[in-house]
Formats: sequence, C-alpha cells, structure tokens
Amino acid sequence: MKLNTIKAPSVEEAVRTAISKYNAYEDELNIKVVEKGSKGFLGFFGGKEAVIEVQLLPSYFERKIGEYLEGILKHFDKDIIYDIAIERKTIFVNIKGIEVSRLIGRHGKTVSAFQHIIGIYANRLSDVKLNVSVDVGNYKEERRQNVESLAHKMAKLAIQKRSKVELEPMFAKERRIVHEVVSKYKNLRSYSVGLEPYRKVVIEFDSRRTNTYKNHGRRWTNGKQSKQNSHRKSPRSNTSKI
Repeated sequence: MKLNTIKAPSVEEAVRTAISKYNAYEDELNIKVVEKGSKGFLGFFGGKEAVIEVQLLPSYFERKIGEYLEGILKHFDKDIIYDIAIERKTIFVNIKGIEVSRLIGRHGKTVSAFQHIIGIYANRLSDVKLNVSVDVGNYKEERRQNVESLAHKMAKLAIQKRSKVELEPMFAKERRIVHEVVSKYKNLRSYSVGLEPYRKVVIEFDSRRTNTYKNHGRRWTNGKQSKQNSHRKSPRSNTSKI
C-alpha cells in the first residue's frame, strides 16, 4: 500500500489521527516517524508539527474484509467458515462449509457476484488497485477441469463432424480456457461470438489451418493478415478470440 503522510502537533496525536482515519488498530499500521515535532519557544513560537508516514498492513485488510464478509454470510448456513490470504496486490478468499451450493449458484454466478462486491469494498479501503479472488470450496478448480474436459470433447466432435460446434455461454475466463485447449489441436480454430452475458465459443474445423484464428472479422494465418482483407476495412463484428 502507499505511504500516507499525517501531520499533528505531536507524534502521539498523529498516530491517533491515523487510527481514527482508517478505523484501524495501531498494530495494523506501519508507522514511520518523519518529524517528531517541537513546541517551540514558550510553547507558542517556532514550533514544528510532527509528521508520520502511515502504511496499511495486510492484517488491516484481512480484518476489514472478514467483517464485511461475515455481514453477508450470516444470512446463510451458520457452519460456513472462510479463509483470507493476501499476496502482493491480490486478496484470496476461500469460503468453506457443508452446505455451500447456494454460494456457488448456477454456473458460478453467485460466487462471481461475491467476488465483484468484495472487490468493490476492498478497493474502497485501498489507495492502490487490488485484485480479489473468491472461491467456494474448490469450485473454481473443479470448474476449470470441467471446462477443459468439455473443450476437449467438443474439439473432438468438431474434428469428427469436420464442421463447427458451439458451446454454451460462458464467462470470459472460461472462454479463455476453451481457447487454450483448442489451440493445441491441429486443424481447429476457436473464436467467441455474441454479447455478454450470452457470449459463447465456437470451435471450427479448418483443414487448411495451421495457426489461424478469427479476430474482429479478420482472418490471420501464421501471424499474417490474409490478402483478401488486408486492404479493406472489416465490418463491425462481435466476433473475437475472447
């Protein structure tokens, strides 16, 4: 986190100001005294203010986000627990419990909503951009494995049919997983079509393809734009790699 400068008549008052400003405990702050300050002659003339630099520690964010999360989770199963870990500028929240399916939602929509609102709250506390990752149980890893399995299945189907297949609408991160899987198949290409939240991946068989993909209506092969489109403006399209 950034260093914030606070001035007051004394170091003690500056620290109290910092604690009040951030609603923090003193041990959640990294405090550096820049200037101790002085009262001056007779306590009035030539005095200097005390100056401290304050930085919020990870424990501050862990406590604040924990309190915020508890306010939400109290409406769910009482046996739900959570872990919070911070690595650099990313906050990881893992929610666990026996009955956590309500926190996942269909296709992970509820856990994505949790991640969104916690991300908003965390960044209101911080003076630098923070990333937030929320998982429920081991849902994200299991979902990734399921998406990879589906991508392989649909890729093989496209090869078998020598045609194209469309997947169900997915979040952007899941579409990237599909593109990553398809990129390993010779004679296949993938691209996304449609608008959110109905955007989906198309896997297409192309016997001429080596490293071809479609991006905003343009076709690229081996890093070069095809001649048929290189000298004309492509029409507006909702098709892209993501």
